[in-house]
Parts: sequence; C-alpha cells; structure tokens
Amino acid sequence: MNRRILPALFLAISATAITARGQEAPGGQNAAVDLADPSRAAEDRARDEFFKPIEVFEWIGVEPGDVVVDFHAGSGYNTWILSQWVGPEGVVFAESPEAYAEDLKIRLESGDLAGAGNVVFVEQISALPTDSLDLFFTSRNYHDIPAEGIPELLAEVDRALVPGGTFVVIDARAVEGRDTEAHRIADQVVIDEVTAAGFELVEKSEMLANPGDDHVGPKWDQREQLDQSLIKFRAPSGGAEEGEAGA
Repeated sequence: MNRRILPALFLAISATAITARGQEAPGGQNAAVDLADPSRAAEDRARDEFFKPIEVFEWIGVEPGDVVVDFHAGSGYNTWILSQWVGPEGVVFAESPEAYAEDLKIRLESGDLAGAGNVVFVEQISALPTDSLDLFFTSRNYHDIPAEGIPELLAEVDRALVPGGTFVVIDARAVEGRDTEAHRIADQVVIDEVTAAGFELVEKSEMLANPGDDHVGPKWDQREQLDQSLIKFRAPSGGAEEGEAGA
C-alpha cells in the first residue's frame, strides 16, 4: 500500500499528529473493532443488527491505514466504526454542514468518537485535500442531493479520491426515481448518475436488502424494516499510474 502525506492544514486542525498512512496492523483490522464496547453509545449498538457494519466494511474493502470520509456523518455511527477500523495510521474525515453538526461535534469534543485519535471534522467536502481519500462513504444521504446538484457533488468526490479510489452509496430504496419526501432513491438512478460522471460500477450487494419493505416513508424509527441499496463504484483512474509518494 502506498504512503501519502496529508496536508499540514489537516494536521493543524486535528487533535493528533497524523503524518503518514498505509501501514497495516497485524491480524486484520476488523478484529480491533469491538462493536460491544461498553463505552460505545447504546443507541449505536442497537443499530448494528440491521446495519451489519462489519460485513459492510469488509465487503467495501476498508483497510488499516486508509483515509476515508464519512459524508454527512450524522451523529457519527459510521465514524466511530471507521475510526477503529483504519486505526492510528489512518484518517477519518467526519463531514457535516455546520447546521447539522451539533450532535457530531458534541461527541467529537467529548471524546466519544475519539477512537484511535484519527477523526477530523470538516464542514464541507470542498475542504478535503485533493487525491487523498481511499474511500468516499455515504449512508442514506445521496437521495437528499437534488439531481441538478449531483454533477458538482461527484466532481468533488472524484477530486478528493485517489485515482481508482472507492465510492460507496448506501441508501433507502425507492421503487423508482428520487423520492425526496420519503427520503428514498432507486438503485438505477444512483447508478446512472454516478457512471455518467465517469465512475465505474464495481458491484452491488443485497446485504442490506429487505424485500418486505413497503417502500413508503423514511422509517426513521423503524430502520430494521428498510430495504437498502449498497453500491460500490471506482473513481476514474486518471492519466498516470499511482506511484509511491516520498515521505
């Protein structure tokens, strides 16, 4: 795995001296993610059964030392898991617009999401360093982006990802189209929009599917009933092979 140096800007705003990435921990990083950790928020632990985070992040291919972003991170459910998974040599950017970031910032400031000391809060993805991310991850947020805003979003995703980096979309399924009132979107809409921006469809998974979902409403309090998409894309590879960056 290649080593990259994060810009000094993010070293300054993070609470730790994160300087390099790409060293693998022995034994598999998922062994270090203890979902039953009693210090972890009880409401987060209650979501694990139907969100299947270990299986999902193994399927995605997250590795120790990776640099990732949790886009529109909410209260930080996935941020905590990713922080443990990538370990002290990795970085997790927890992105959230200021207007929606209160819970996330409280948890970050309290140390609840401290993890391996590798979480950096950013308000917008335009603040992410270019060609820096191995994974751009979003869960139940893509549907909120209006169709006319998708090209700008995907241009930013491509800019922030390393060439050939991974873009993963999880969302609540609609029967068809983009159902903003129900906070749902059809798989094919996501696939068509993302591939039109030059990304390659790598794989779809039915891991989070629930054919019994009636596809009505967001079901914020009935998450276990959701039929969810899980779609993996690869960013354009760029004009040159990725090379080793000198430390």
